[in-house]
Amino acid sequence: MDGQSFCGGAIAKLATRSLKKGPPFPVSEQDEPVLTRLHNDLLISYVVDQGDRFQYVQRRHLRAEDVSEADLHRGGVANLEMRLTHNGAEVHPCADVFVLVFDGHFDASLILVDRLWDEDLAGFAPSGFVVGFPKKNILAFCDAKSDVGPVQIQRIIEHVGGGDRPTATSLYYRDPVLRDWRSFRETDSRLN
Repeated sequence: MDGQSFCGGAIAKLATRSLKKGPPFPVSEQDEPVLTRLHNDLLISYVVDQGDRFQYVQRRHLRAEDVSEADLHRGGVANLEMRLTHNGAEVHPCADVFVLVFDGHFDASLILVDRLWDEDLAGFAPSGFVVGFPKKNILAFCDAKSDVGPVQIQRIIEHVGGGDRPTATSLYYRDPVLRDWRSFRETDSRLN
């Protein structure tokens, strides 16, 4: 990590549903992974790239380095954005939707990088974004005014399935003013 603190190397990552339920066995509070709940029922975990594996940031790491959860989140999103800047992502058309391909680990987590949606991808969805991300390595999106795009994304979610580690099985709409993701069902009627 080049002299960087453990928490300073953390990357924000969408958590799977299995983390939402908690670990399969009891752990002490200090050994719990740090999870930030977004208002849209999504959870963000934080991992540090150890070369051959990712290690979760645990509560004990925050205490040891005197780092707040808010600072960890800001740094984790910044590190994710830096990873995107260095590695780039590709957009592939697929019928009336687009599939965003990144690195196989953080593809779905890219919903956290505002610059990507505000600038880099803005031309793909001038009316706003609807996304689906059933797994960590799958992120499909379409224009919010598309009649068939959301249906196609839902089919992708159903086809891929989540297995035992789905990220999300719902569609989300990005509010361009608040720069956050909301359930598409809640916003669908307001878009038309």
